[in-house]
Amino acid sequence: MFDFNSIFGFFKKKDLATPQNNIKLDLSTIPGRIIEFKSILNDRNITELDIVQKHIIHRSPFIFHEDLYYSLKKRIADKYGIHYNNVKMIGSAKLGFSIAPNKLWKEFDDSSDIDMAIISEDIFETFWKQMHEYNLNISARSEIEERNFSKFKNYFFRGWIRPDLLPFDFLEKSDWFDFFRSISYKEFGQRKITGAIYKDFYFFESYHTSNLKTLRAGGNIL
Repeated sequence: MFDFNSIFGFFKKKDLATPQNNIKLDLSTIPGRIIEFKSILNDRNITELDIVQKHIIHRSPFIFHEDLYYSLKKRIADKYGIHYNNVKMIGSAKLGFSIAPNKLWKEFDDSSDIDMAIISEDIFETFWKQMHEYNLNISARSEIEERNFSKFKNYFFRGWIRPDLLPFDFLEKSDWFDFFRSISYKEFGQRKITGAIYKDFYFFESYHTSNLKTLRAGGNIL
């Protein structure tokens, strides 16, 4: 007798699909993707910058086909008045797995977000000026705000802004998250979509090449 529960469980684990847009992912390909990426990292003839440009900037994302990827990029680009090529997917939704130090080699799954990067000097400087004016009028920070501000400055020094680390009552923070909530859990799948701002491609590439250098030096690529 067939065990239909076991059969259903197998396909549920192997594939993820969303009813809105029939996004179907073959999760069984992820281990092979990780092996391929580790092989690239072990090839010292390939520079970190080459890896970033080919696999993080250029490569098609794991989660979407090209048309849906374009639609998401265009939606974000139109909102912020930038070219769609200045919007990039990063993280496990792009590669099928994470290369972040605290989530290294974690496979994309039901709990994974879609992380997007906005690369724009104009937007970066707008937030910078608004934060400067905000800080001129602040008299004190809570302990949590002080910790977040310290983290914020660390990322800011590396050329990118993490909106989740902005002060609680910073108006632009609310506007930012309102927009990304409006495009989450809808036509792009039942997932949260997040965004970060990079000053330009130099800082975007620099941040990711630095992470790859650390990964290579740490020896976690066997």
